[in-house]
Amino acid sequence: MEGKKYRTLGQDCGAVSEVMGAVLMISIVVLAFSSVALTIFSEGDSMDPPHTPHTNLRENINTSEDTVEIFHNGGEEIDLKDIMIILNTGEKRAEFNMSESAVKVFDPKGNQLPSDGVFALGNRIVIDPTGKINITSGNAVDLYFVHTASDQVIQKTKLWKDVRDLPYWITPHTFPAGTAYDNSTEKWLDTELVDKIDNRPTESFIPKNIAICQNYTFGIDVEELGIPESTSFTKVILKIISTRHDQSPQIRMVPEIYNGSEWTTFNPIPFEGSNKYVETNLTITKYVKNITELENLEVRILAEGNAANQSKKTFWVDFVGVHVEY
Repeated sequence: MEGKKYRTLGQDCGAVSEVMGAVLMISIVVLAFSSVALTIFSEGDSMDPPHTPHTNLRENINTSEDTVEIFHNGGEEIDLKDIMIILNTGEKRAEFNMSESAVKVFDPKGNQLPSDGVFALGNRIVIDPTGKINITSGNAVDLYFVHTASDQVIQKTKLWKDVRDLPYWITPHTFPAGTAYDNSTEKWLDTELVDKIDNRPTESFIPKNIAICQNYTFGIDVEELGIPESTSFTKVILKIISTRHDQSPQIRMVPEIYNGSEWTTFNPIPFEGSNKYVETNLTITKYVKNITELENLEVRILAEGNAANQSKKTFWVDFVGVHVEY
């Protein structure tokens, strides 16, 4: 009996040794991996990486001076010493830092800032790239705004150098696809009548209790105008010059625009006297923000009268044009 007990005790000790061995092996592996991880993450700034600024930027090619401009439109300030601009045309790549003579930084008042300052709201970076890279008309250039302290690209954008200057006013007569239509007579009007201010207007009769309109499409070809595909417009203004038979409140003329997806109605045109032309300027940037909406632009002038037909109420439109900036 005693011998049997000794054998049982020996067997138990063997089991404990195996468990302890497994625990020790696991401990060794865990310690080894912990040492490696500690070594890796303690190198440099891995445990505390540099902050990447969150900044809103706007870029532009100034064709009159052949410079690249970058505007600070909001968000965090950036140390100028931590900024690098990369321009890439596909054939050549050029880097610019803020201490170079080809780079200048201006505050909102136009005062030049030192290269050890900060890039803050309203400031503007101007780069003359001609010494390093040639940006030709009609070709795209990729711009990378790099924050060197964090080694991050804050913004990447594609810029085009304009092929041509935009006409100040684009009218339905500017493009052959533009049209003018009078739904009261169901006839097409001559688009040249609204091409310039010359007192050669379109004319429409206003029947009693019937709303009529003149409808204008522009047929704008943004490629022909040299407007890049990704353009977001900063200002779009619609100008209408018109008049009516008299100043009777019985006649209302209401402008509307269509951007390819919806019609927007504006306040009636205010008239100050009989047969006196009124210039109406409407800011429509909210409704025409990109090239798709510009290409689909239509303008409609609704007219409604309550006077008797024999009163021959009439309205005239001398000019319809749209001005675009980006």
